[in-house]
Amino acid sequence: MPESPQSLFDALAQDYESMRRELKWDPFVHIREAFHDMSLKDLDILDAGCGTGECTRWLAQQGAKPYGIDISDEMCFIAADRSENIPYLAHDLSEPLPFGNARFDAVIALGCLEYIENIEATVAEFARVLKPNGMFLGCFERYGDDCPGKNEKNVVFFDEWMRYRQSETEIRQMHEKYFKSIEITPVRGFLLEETNEYTQYLRVIAKGLRQ
Repeated sequence: MPESPQSLFDALAQDYESMRRELKWDPFVHIREAFHDMSLKDLDILDAGCGTGECTRWLAQQGAKPYGIDISDEMCFIAADRSENIPYLAHDLSEPLPFGNARFDAVIALGCLEYIENIEATVAEFARVLKPNGMFLGCFERYGDDCPGKNEKNVVFFDEWMRYRQSETEIRQMHEKYFKSIEITPVRGFLLEETNEYTQYLRVIAKGLRQ
């Protein structure tokens, strides 16, 4: 059995932000793309897989009312220590979300979804907690001939942790169950230092829930 991603991110917590920059993974590119024509003031936004709260704090600075959740207790402790008036909760995204229906205006999930095996259940939970006109932003690791690991759907990371990958068809089909508008864009992920290759993601911006 692969190790839980909690152990990975607990171990990375102290150096996570500098490591993120070293691995050239920039979640803000995707956040700005999703929200470029929107005011964030007073929006309730769930930052799922919030890490040490970099994006959560940025959302608050734009006037949003973010809520951060992450599988790592250590990440949440650091995020809370660096934030003011932002709630954080340690929670495994492979489990049902601890929020009521239609709680959030937007859900973002960046740099975390590849560690969830049953991703369809997680997407269903994101849709459940969104308001009818809400938006979901997420990045899913994809497989293909142009990707490290080629067409393997599951790849092992650092010999202990599994990453679960999706095709564009799979991603589109699971989002079409819940959302009216879906924009899927291939984007670069993070640098794999051992091979000097980049993981490849599919960025999803999905808006408006189906009734």
